[in-house]
Amino acid sequence: MKHFLMISIMSSLFAASYLAGQTTDAEIQASLTIDVTNSTANGTDTVNDEVLVTIYEQGKLTQTLKGNIDSQGKAVFENVPTGNNITALPRVKHQNMMFNGHPIALKPGQTVFNGHVEVYEVSTDKSKLSVATHHFIIKVEADSLRITEYMRLDNSSDMAITSVEKDANDKTKVIEVMLPVGFKNLTFSRYFQENALVVTKDGFYDTMATPPGQYDAEFSYSLEIDSETIDIVKKISLPTSEFMVFSLLDKGQLIGLGDSGGEVNLADGSSAEYFSFPGLKAAEKINFQLVGFIVTKSNSSTFITLIVVFAMITILVIWRLRGQKS
Repeated sequence: MKHFLMISIMSSLFAASYLAGQTTDAEIQASLTIDVTNSTANGTDTVNDEVLVTIYEQGKLTQTLKGNIDSQGKAVFENVPTGNNITALPRVKHQNMMFNGHPIALKPGQTVFNGHVEVYEVSTDKSKLSVATHHFIIKVEADSLRITEYMRLDNSSDMAITSVEKDANDKTKVIEVMLPVGFKNLTFSRYFQENALVVTKDGFYDTMATPPGQYDAEFSYSLEIDSETIDIVKKISLPTSEFMVFSLLDKGQLIGLGDSGGEVNLADGSSAEYFSFPGLKAAEKINFQLVGFIVTKSNSSTFITLIVVFAMITILVIWRLRGQKS
């Protein structure tokens, strides 16, 4: 009995000692250091620039940490949370413009994390903005056209470019993209961030500064097929080295662009007829037509028409009955 009691006591002590050495993710004192560099030649100092770190758990914002850059070009945050599906997104405000860094996974069990944010001097000289390549891809989906536009944006300077032009809400108009009349169901796939965009009846504009370098932007929208012939006018937003129209329609349905360059295979494996236009200036227009569509009235339109006809017949019958009674 004494022997059994001794073993039990020793087991309890061992378990207590083991558990005392264990910590949960919430108890781990993790730190996050954000290194900040100004990548513009002879750029101004970043000391005391504001640093914001937004913490996301399973994609939901849980908290925002605030700090400032020290004389070493760093901002250190203590007691950051860690765990599965917890991510930190660092941002730095320099010259009244916000610059983003890459997301940082705050993995459980790790106590030291590092991130980096590049900032730039800010310029309003939009002459340094251009488009290296612009693709305009047309295909049919059900009773509408689906158009996808791909733009390789180019900022040839070493500064982040914004604009002096502002809207009624004091938001800058950095890159304006004009879309064909009647566009709808506009969605964005790459580069453009929807929370920084303003959509208008003529297209949309980006309010964020464009950093140095080249960036691939992509978006798509629909045009309703409401007639046998559809006129499309595409206004060029920025000086463009090469603009190309890719048609996934039957041959002969696209007219007004001159001779095609032949056919090419797109990234998804589909074959498209293409038309190329080199060296376009800002505000130039590409005009063409899509022809040969068969337009059918929707069920709702037919239903409304039947209601109107039925109502007219009913009124006529009532009028005749009243005439007979009199």
